[in-house]
Amino acid sequence: MKINFLIVLILILSIFLRFWHLNEFPATLYGDEQAFAWNAYNILLTGKDEYGKPFPLEFRSFDDYKAPIPVYILVPFFKVMGMNMFSIRLPVAISSVITVYAVYLLSGLFFRKKASLIITFLMAISPWHIHLSRGYFEATMSLLFFILGIYFYFASKNRLKIMFFGIFFFALSLYTYFTPRILVPIFLLFLFIYSYKYRDRLVTAKEMLKKFTVSFIFFIILISPLIKVTFFGEGLSRFNKLTGSLELEAVQTVVKERNTSNLSARWKPLFHNRYLATVRLVADNYLELLSPNFWYIYGDSSLRYFTGNMGMFYLLEFPFFIVGAYLLFVKKRKVALFFFVWILLAPIPAALVGKPYAVRTLAILPAPFIFVGYGIYKSFDMVKYMFGRRILTVSLVLLFTLSLFTLLIRYYMEYPVYAATWWGWENKAAIDYAMARSTKYKDIFISNFYSGATLAFAVYNHYDPIQYRYAINHPVTMADGRHLVKLGKYYFGSLDLNKNRLEEKIIPTDSLYIGRPEEPRGEDQIVAPDDGRLIFVVHDTLRKKCYIYAKIPC
Repeated sequence: MKINFLIVLILILSIFLRFWHLNEFPATLYGDEQAFAWNAYNILLTGKDEYGKPFPLEFRSFDDYKAPIPVYILVPFFKVMGMNMFSIRLPVAISSVITVYAVYLLSGLFFRKKASLIITFLMAISPWHIHLSRGYFEATMSLLFFILGIYFYFASKNRLKIMFFGIFFFALSLYTYFTPRILVPIFLLFLFIYSYKYRDRLVTAKEMLKKFTVSFIFFIILISPLIKVTFFGEGLSRFNKLTGSLELEAVQTVVKERNTSNLSARWKPLFHNRYLATVRLVADNYLELLSPNFWYIYGDSSLRYFTGNMGMFYLLEFPFFIVGAYLLFVKKRKVALFFFVWILLAPIPAALVGKPYAVRTLAILPAPFIFVGYGIYKSFDMVKYMFGRRILTVSLVLLFTLSLFTLLIRYYMEYPVYAATWWGWENKAAIDYAMARSTKYKDIFISNFYSGATLAFAVYNHYDPIQYRYAINHPVTMADGRHLVKLGKYYFGSLDLNKNRLEEKIIPTDSLYIGRPEEPRGEDQIVAPDDGRLIFVVHDTLRKKCYIYAKIPC
């Protein structure tokens, strides 16, 4: 009864950390959130994606061909709740809480309930997992399917029907995010080797090979539609786009190394070539994702995927990770080996495709918590006296409370300011500025200097999908030959102002123009909330009238 009560408390804490002011923090929707939402909105209202393709298996979006589950799962939420920031983020927040419980189930297969509770608690308060649960990150949803796949695989105890559940969830992870398409096949091979080595004596090698073969065939059948669109469609475009940046970096590295080398022209290609440079870059990315620097000191450099100024894990966990890893290898080598290899495999996709972002390595969770949780659990065994255990309990509660409190202060009080522009704040600021004054103007022009302005407008204003598709495909031609996208009275595109064009009064009368920061200053401006840098210049023809004709009220 006590164990059940504690797991309920942990789940309640998980809900609070992931749902509290979900529609306000982060304050804006970043590009991928808008893209998923807009395609789901299109599916709901028209049965087609934003490009007019009926119920696709891959969504073209920004030509990165997004996975289908994150789009389709939003449709019933929009049907019931409408399209808003809360309903957009709700599916990921729900899946993240279920993930916490899934960690409890999975760890319970290997440890006693007290140890499993500690591991689950660590997952519940994880800065990494909390952060990626509060935006529409499909990687968080994919993590749930990945963990459930592993859970049902081990819980099956070689019973084929239950093993099929695990294979089903592994397949779902591939339909949810792109990195599992690299990780899961590798992981399944590891599972087979691991299970074969540590199989029950009552299970013959032939019997196990047969069950794994049947399961693998089932897996191939499930993902066959995905294989088709990946290798015979545009499914590889995202992978190619990401690896393309890695290849470019490798080429630039080779050029720099050859220019600074005193080797002869004959020997330079042998020591400095694209293949060696690529291997080094991939190795650097991989090692960075496993480094103490990434885990405990600085974390992800992208302020969209993490809060910055701290490691992906609490520094408090580091000594327990060392203790737990040592004791687990001593006392439960078989278990330690499984989770250690899990840690080693998870960063491979992120290392292969470019920058080592935290969102691409999320599948490493909860493996590190296994070692940390076991280290904490065994630390109590090392303390022989009850009084000492109480001191250890109070100390850990206070330290974890302080760590979590520090994270929440940063997330709610500081992160919204210093990370605002990482979340598409610029377009939202321009749209809000324009809409607050829209009744005054005949026409409103907003620069598309920051990509995605038209999509942001459509999502925030629930624009009609058919009208939006028409406007994107049929931009209006201005008097000077410029092409702008027209959504109602709003025009998206740059007027490219300079001194001459201002004198020519290129901005129509009774209009508002929110322009690029390098264009001439106007009557107002929009600046970044963190450092005050100029984001938009504002030209207001109505205010100019006020200046010219003093009798006209401003």
